[in-house]
Amino acid sequence: MRYGIIVNPAAGRTSKEKKRSVIERCARILGEDTLIDGFHTRSPAELATCAREMAAKVDVLVVAGGDGTFCDVINAVDDSRVFGYLPLGSGNAWRNTLGLPRSPEKAAVCVREGTEHLVDLVLCENKRKGILASVGIEGYALSEREKYLQRGVTGFDAYFRATTKSLLKGYNIGRAEVTIDGKTFEVENTLSLVVTKTPFYGYGFRVVPGAKLSDGLLHVLLVSGETPTAISAVVTSLLGGNRIGQYFTCKEVVIRTEKPVYLQIDGNLQWRAKNFTFCILPHSLTIRY
Repeated sequence: MRYGIIVNPAAGRTSKEKKRSVIERCARILGEDTLIDGFHTRSPAELATCAREMAAKVDVLVVAGGDGTFCDVINAVDDSRVFGYLPLGSGNAWRNTLGLPRSPEKAAVCVREGTEHLVDLVLCENKRKGILASVGIEGYALSEREKYLQRGVTGFDAYFRATTKSLLKGYNIGRAEVTIDGKTFEVENTLSLVVTKTPFYGYGFRVVPGAKLSDGLLHVLLVSGETPTAISAVVTSLLGGNRIGQYFTCKEVVIRTEKPVYLQIDGNLQWRAKNFTFCILPHSLTIRY
């Protein structure tokens, strides 16, 4: 079995030189004919092209990066590929979801000695897939985080500052119309609509404790209210699992808002719109761990 490691040089806070050393050790663990590529890329588009080229040469495409990197790659590469994952990013919801160790080298051992698993994905608007999507305060916080990143603030610090600013500002969507498997209802003061396959956000936040990776269902959390509600959700997410909000399982969910709002998928800020449709892609990703 031949492995290829596609590396996001911008993932995490480690220098490129140290990252290269780590990846070379991972490659030796996976096998002497393991390919390494991606260090030269300068954008998600270049990384996606590099991943497609490597995928044609290997049996298992191992993504070294964060949640956003993995999302970019699985959206760029044919669904029939087998994937592996080495955690290099800051948040690493994928690492927590799969139960991988923090060390990329130990994660490489899990890939080499593991088995193939079929997992579900969330599809938004028939054009972007991932394991975690949300509309509302998370997307707004990511838009604020971009401002901190441009000023040189990185990692959890940027995420924490952006989230705190969003909470203190009292951001919410306002009134929203939500349709879950054909049943429609209205929600006032909507803070967030989370559509996920994983219990975790980044940094170990257990936001949707009931979510499962391979059950053929979307797991939906609807949080509404004022700033104290959002703060309570954050606190309980760190203390064993969030207990705030309305929880549903379904095959499809549609949200309509009065004003354009942000969408995020796997920690990547996507687009703004007033209508979003999410559906389940059962057993659509094969990952080795």
